[in-house]
Amino acid sequence: MKRFLSVLLTAALLLSLVSVSAMAEEKEVLVIDVYDDAANYNGTQTGWFAKLIKDKFNIELNIIASQVVGNTVYATRSEEGNLGDILVVDKSKFPEIVEAGLAREITDKLVDCKNIMVFKNQIDVYNKGLTGEEGKYYGIPTEMTDTSPTTLTDDVIYSSPMLRWDLYKEIGAPKLENLDDLLAALVKIHEIHPTNDDGDPAYPFTLWADWDNNDNMSGPANVVQLTTWYGEKLKGSAILKPDNTFSPLYDRGSAYYTITKFLNKANQLGLVDPDSGTQNWDSVMNKLSTGRADMMWYSWETGFWNSVDRLNAGTAFRFIPVGDQTYYADADRYFGSDRMFGIGGQVEGEKYDRIMEFLDWYASPEGAVFQHNGIEGLNYIVGEDGKFVPYKDNALMDNLPVPDEFGGGGYNDGNNAINQWIVSSLCVNPTTGERYAQKYWQSYKDMTMTEMKKEWSEMFGAEDDVAWMKQNGKLLASPSVDFAPAADNNDIIALRSDVNKALCEYTWNLIMTCATDEEFEAMWDEMIAQLDGFGYQELFAYDCALWQPEVDAKIAAAAQ
Repeated sequence: MKRFLSVLLTAALLLSLVSVSAMAEEKEVLVIDVYDDAANYNGTQTGWFAKLIKDKFNIELNIIASQVVGNTVYATRSEEGNLGDILVVDKSKFPEIVEAGLAREITDKLVDCKNIMVFKNQIDVYNKGLTGEEGKYYGIPTEMTDTSPTTLTDDVIYSSPMLRWDLYKEIGAPKLENLDDLLAALVKIHEIHPTNDDGDPAYPFTLWADWDNNDNMSGPANVVQLTTWYGEKLKGSAILKPDNTFSPLYDRGSAYYTITKFLNKANQLGLVDPDSGTQNWDSVMNKLSTGRADMMWYSWETGFWNSVDRLNAGTAFRFIPVGDQTYYADADRYFGSDRMFGIGGQVEGEKYDRIMEFLDWYASPEGAVFQHNGIEGLNYIVGEDGKFVPYKDNALMDNLPVPDEFGGGGYNDGNNAINQWIVSSLCVNPTTGERYAQKYWQSYKDMTMTEMKKEWSEMFGAEDDVAWMKQNGKLLASPSVDFAPAADNNDIIALRSDVNKALCEYTWNLIMTCATDEEFEAMWDEMIAQLDGFGYQELFAYDCALWQPEVDAKIAAAAQ
């Protein structure tokens, strides 16, 4: 019955695409430059998503990815006066982009964008903070939710230690009290799982450097994200402690030191992929999806492995608590994430009209489904009750072939390269009444009420990760507030560049080259001296002042 429904729905979708394609072809092909701080791919969008938007709007996307080609592209294009047609940029840069005329005012079109303006409250708050005026719009926050600033909807958090359940059980499911216990468990896991099923080397840690100094955090992303395991959060070059005070990241009492030393110990034990530090995200993504990583720490990483079949087989990744950790987690990003959508300052006329038409569709239920759920008949089907049912949920991780009528090629190869949304996956899809994120669908919950889930719940006495953290006083939830740090001036830009470059170089060497604890401590002292020589203390004081208003706003929001 499901297959029959899928065939009918696929046929219906094809008919709608044909009619839309006919309308789109009445317009000339429009190539849109997308300057994108979130993208992991540089070049022309290809595959199924390219066909989708070509058929609907007769547009092609040229992705300009700063993470791929380097941050100098921002300065170069800014000097030329044309950053791009669609801008996906860090919030901290957006005010200077507007002031420089690199992003245009979009009030005249945005007020008529019914899908985007579902989030009018959030958009108003941001733009009033930007311009000081009511009803004047330049930017659209990314990944806004339809919940509230203090709601924590998710049952998992952004970063926590996750192990493969079958391997964890095979080594006796040891109770982990600290990072040394975690390392001991990973040593045993590596002994029983040195390779994947194809005989390729597997390691507990496979790291990458593409995202270093990103998201307003100094240092390698694979270090700074793990500081949240101890309730600490990087704010530029400063660490925000659980008591809402700041400390230098290189203090030996900081989680930055703790995690860097933890990864160095892991490397000394042979647990770190030797390609770490030189490989890029694309290489890591392949390793995650082929079983060459024995540990994950981003919740979204599990999407490259945790299929329904693996959940049923008990070979999926699950959060394993570590006793001395208290986990920092952001509440739902009601006001949006750390990036903004904007429209280039030189965009006008027909191009302006079609870009806004595209973005409003991008924020529509149909657009959000394509972004968060994929292709009907390939990634999901629609049940008799109108709700979604997972179908081939391994399409992303296994890069499954896409039918020719949808554009052909591999699913992951053709995935949306913008890699940033207006509508968060936590929002409710009005068509189904369920959230866009698959794990909230009743059909998915029914399919994944597995033995593994029952075993985990019985072992840890909780329904899910967040429930365990709340029950055990191990969750530090930070309210969502509308805040964007002021842009750095030229002196701070130069200072931050010097400090961040040295910090990353030293941190990678600390992890990958120090063969003893003595070498590690000596290099740590050398790093402190070098960073201070570059002016770290000045940068630290600047960042403390820069981020204090956000801390104050969060304290106020938590007290309400």
